[in-house]
Amino acid sequence: MVGSVAILAGCNAPHSEEAEERNNVPDVVPPPVHTIVLAASNEPVKLEGIATVLNPDALLQLDADIRSATVAANFSHGQLERFKASTMLSRQTLENAVRQEGIDASQLKLLLTRLQQSWGDKAPFLNADARQTLMADIANGSRAVLRLDFSDMAADLPRNVRVVPLRGGSETKVDVLWAAPSGNLAMPGVSFFGLINAGPGLRAGDRARVIADSPERLNGVVIPSSALVVFGGKSWCYVETEPSKYERKLVSLEAPVDDGFFVESGFDPGTRVVVKGASVLLAREAAPGSFDDDDDDGPGPQAPATAGTAKPAASSVAQGHSAPTNDPD
Repeated sequence: MVGSVAILAGCNAPHSEEAEERNNVPDVVPPPVHTIVLAASNEPVKLEGIATVLNPDALLQLDADIRSATVAANFSHGQLERFKASTMLSRQTLENAVRQEGIDASQLKLLLTRLQQSWGDKAPFLNADARQTLMADIANGSRAVLRLDFSDMAADLPRNVRVVPLRGGSETKVDVLWAAPSGNLAMPGVSFFGLINAGPGLRAGDRARVIADSPERLNGVVIPSSALVVFGGKSWCYVETEPSKYERKLVSLEAPVDDGFFVESGFDPGTRVVVKGASVLLAREAAPGSFDDDDDDGPGPQAPATAGTAKPAASSVAQGHSAPTNDPD
């Protein structure tokens, strides 16, 4: 009997040590969660609109009329000055020259006013020298005139304006931009005129998508794209409310920026946001027990999100599930 007991004791000793080691191992393995601190941002909000490449015929015709009127006005003015210097002309001839000089000057002024009213008082071709060069480029098709319509933005000029043809292609920078004197009845908002280098998909009558930066800079934070997870058709991110405790919050995608999405409210500077492991936290939140492993055959997959508690949002995604058993609270 004594020998049997010794044998049993010898068999049980390693088993007891193994059980003791298993009891000392934590029930969970920390998930690969990485957070960053949100900094205050005043980055411009991205804007989108519609651009229409305008037919330049009316502008070219107006330019031709202005050229003719300028020649006539200069001739009438010069003739009047010559008549005034002469003592051999009758008074009636001098009065006719004065009248003609006034008519030609009025006609030129009318055409210049029409140009300004049609294209805005900041149009680059109001200047006679600039107009001569620009009209030549527009006439030969190397430059194109755009109308840019934004549905909602301030009246100030947007920045970094680019257009992309609707049928596809690379972005083209709008290198000259000015406010249009009137809006677009088909798209209420703010309108501008612009000049670009013409190319495929950017000819007269073509339409394009406009991408620009808002002139206004709003205070808020930028939620990185890497922090976003999608659930229920909406976009969310996880914030660290306490060490190793996370809460899911809704993120608005209305204001995209280069590195993510700009939000004005709901997130304060200094908040820690999960940028790695958010999808694991979402899976843990939806099914807290789905990663449990009770087999003794090997280490097996562990629940990576159990280093902390993923707190559901206001509308829980895991109704009916209990919180993880290792909640620090």
